[in-house]
Amino acid sequence: MRSGFQTIALSGIAAIALTAMTTGADAKVWKLTAASSHPPIVPWVAVIKNHVVPQSNVRLKEIGSPDSIKWTQAYAGALYNFNNTLEGVQDGLTDIGWVGTLWEPVKMPLHNVTFYAPFVSATVHQLVEIQEHMETTIPAMKKEWDKHNQVYLGAQAADTYHIVSTFPINSMADLKGKKFMAPGAVANWLKGTGAIGINGGLPVYYNNMKTGVADGAIIITTGMLPFKLHEAAPYITKVDMGGPISGALTMNKDSWKKLPAHMKILFRDLGRDYARMQSDIIAQKEALFLKIMAKQGAKISEFPASERKKWVNGLPDLAGNWAKANGAAGKQVLSAFMEGVRKRGGKPSRDWDK
Repeated sequence: MRSGFQTIALSGIAAIALTAMTTGADAKVWKLTAASSHPPIVPWVAVIKNHVVPQSNVRLKEIGSPDSIKWTQAYAGALYNFNNTLEGVQDGLTDIGWVGTLWEPVKMPLHNVTFYAPFVSATVHQLVEIQEHMETTIPAMKKEWDKHNQVYLGAQAADTYHIVSTFPINSMADLKGKKFMAPGAVANWLKGTGAIGINGGLPVYYNNMKTGVADGAIIITTGMLPFKLHEAAPYITKVDMGGPISGALTMNKDSWKKLPAHMKILFRDLGRDYARMQSDIIAQKEALFLKIMAKQGAKISEFPASERKKWVNGLPDLAGNWAKANGAAGKQVLSAFMEGVRKRGGKPSRDWDK
């Protein structure tokens, strides 16, 4: 168990589990908890709070069910931090929540394929479609969730990665010796650049850059503005390192098993809503956020195409090594991801599967 996790588990709110109490002959009020390490200012959490939770009761009424759900909501790390999203759902601290698979390259290796195949340009909608396809057609993907006592409900992908920094970046040489916040396997993208990756979640980026712990961050645009990262690091360099399949909406399997069939169908539907809605929000806000940050003083520039090509071609065979390490399943997932991108019109800057 990770540091501090036992303390969190002992908190009163964390003790809430899925239970039912009879209010009539057939009607039940189900007590459920929805939680996340991140605040609902980010799309992948906002949709839980603003759609999944309220719509669950609306739809129960629509289908004529006498059941209802009494929700406890705990966001912004109230129950667990970004390092514990997988365990938070796995151990039942929450019944439903966003799991950031990007921090689980060891426990959820197959769900980290995009982090070992960078610089593959695809829209957030394309990535969500690809993830949904892989989750439903590749048994090994489901097994990873089963292993951690969870039921997958909906895909979570994001916009492409760029760099926000405290200094201007015009070439590969500018990266050498600098320290960048780079979650999970993203640190591998810095290999060959001379830069150093520091693991961490969005909630710690601002302070780390403000205090000099880091000189910048490899980060999605939709994560910059909500956390005001451009105020701590005013230089935004558009590199287009590729968008990630970075998580999912899941439910604790023990909680899932207690639900009646009609509620399972309801949450499957809400999971599909979640995937679509969070990607719609991200697609709408990506360009808007850049404009807003520019008006607020951010200095936005494009990384030269020639320098980007050097970066891509200078990387070791990240995807090939990853696929070999994960056997037949790794090769299957890598192939499915790359073919999924090509099929939908995405543009790999490097054919990682060939």
